[in-house]
Amino acid sequence: MKSKKALHISVLSLKLCCFFFLLAFTTGDTKSEYTVPRAVYSVNVRDIDLDGDVDIVTGHNYNWQTLWSGISLLKNNGNGYFNLYDSIYLYGGQSNVYATTINEDTFPDLVGQYYDGSKNNIAILVSDSTNYTQNYYQMGQNISAYNIGKLNNDDYVDIVFISNLGQFWGILYNDGTGNFSAPQYHDVSDYYPSDIACADLNDDGRDDIVIGGKTEIFFSYENGFQSLYFNTITSNIKTVDFDNDGDIDIIGAHQPMPTNYYLITLIENLGGENFIILPFYIFQPVCFGLTVSDFNNDSLPELLFHTQDMQNLLIFYNKGNFELSEPQFIPMTDYGEASRRSACADLDGNGFNDIATIRYLHAPIINLNILFNDGNGNFVDDPITGIEAQNPPDVRQNQNLLCFPNPMKNETTFEIEIKETARVELTVYNLQGKPIINLVNNKLEGGIHKIKWDGVGQDHHICNPGPYFAYLAVNGKIHQIIKLLII
Repeated sequence: MKSKKALHISVLSLKLCCFFFLLAFTTGDTKSEYTVPRAVYSVNVRDIDLDGDVDIVTGHNYNWQTLWSGISLLKNNGNGYFNLYDSIYLYGGQSNVYATTINEDTFPDLVGQYYDGSKNNIAILVSDSTNYTQNYYQMGQNISAYNIGKLNNDDYVDIVFISNLGQFWGILYNDGTGNFSAPQYHDVSDYYPSDIACADLNDDGRDDIVIGGKTEIFFSYENGFQSLYFNTITSNIKTVDFDNDGDIDIIGAHQPMPTNYYLITLIENLGGENFIILPFYIFQPVCFGLTVSDFNNDSLPELLFHTQDMQNLLIFYNKGNFELSEPQFIPMTDYGEASRRSACADLDGNGFNDIATIRYLHAPIINLNILFNDGNGNFVDDPITGIEAQNPPDVRQNQNLLCFPNPMKNETTFEIEIKETARVELTVYNLQGKPIINLVNNKLEGGIHKIKWDGVGQDHHICNPGPYFAYLAVNGKIHQIIKLLII
């Protein structure tokens, strides 16, 4: 049920002015290390202000030292450095926080949690570019996690949630204006759900539900949900096309108790609602916090973990056909945090996904770190700005790539200039490094060539508003990358 309470919140003003010193936000001289409000527990990345670069959103649990919890917005200044420009008070624990478009405008809205003393509620912060209007919707008691997806084929983002104690999951349907239905509840098959994810698993245009715990799929149909039960333990559920075959697969990871190792579950989607559980990956040390991201732009997503001893990040590179590389360890300083979580996107504009990691601390010290990806397997402390710096100067003199209008709304034109006949490829990628559409892949004669694009991807769907990258390759080598913004 929708709460009658609604607040208009200025993006430009900080809440709880008397706690300015507790909300101090700093950038190191040589490292991208920041201090955001205490007890930061979740992180998301999205272009909040639609200026073409990726911003950071953090969710915070209630902290008795500051009497504050809520959502913080960190604005990217365009080259991978950030400024805290708003903190919004929401009472309760922000186990997840999402920046997504809730209604029919293009401005990303915020989804968080609000606890009213007896029940968990979803807090929807609808943006009009300068203000947030805040509404609450009841989910019920003992809600342990939630997620977002498009469940009923109307292209509006719905909200799903689980109750570990109550052994059920539920959904709030979005009517497209930023208002949501009363919750609808569904029981799971006699296990304790640990996580929930959404994706279109059977390619029918409707997102389906995947529940972690014993792993159960609820396929969304017009007349209801149909369950497919696996009876294999998983947690940290992710839905992603792991083998780049066009079908969404299921990835999970957990520590079988009482062992000292970690286990990755890979469930391959064979199409037609058929799945197969592949052999487990078992490894040490014990880890937590699975994140999925393509770090080397090969259209195969990697797996990112945090080691339990807080000493490292750990990456398994995807070799294709569900084969994983040996783990790559990335050292991180242990500040005594209780846990960590990460989100990945290209934060500095060099075309490769970076890692933003939050640390769950109640002390006012560094609790957000960013590691920047150079595309060669290295993650460094400072932004790698300037895409042009990656292009050999002599090559840039022999070809050029322009795009106009940019930002684009309905259509844009790419202009390619080459001096002599060459094999040319022009591909548009999203921020996760997934190819959206290949516009050119053949030999072109020397001269100027113009290619129009209507914003429709290879899957025949219109691309969502936000930033993208166009890669120009000449004779098999990437020579220029430009950022493209769809509004």
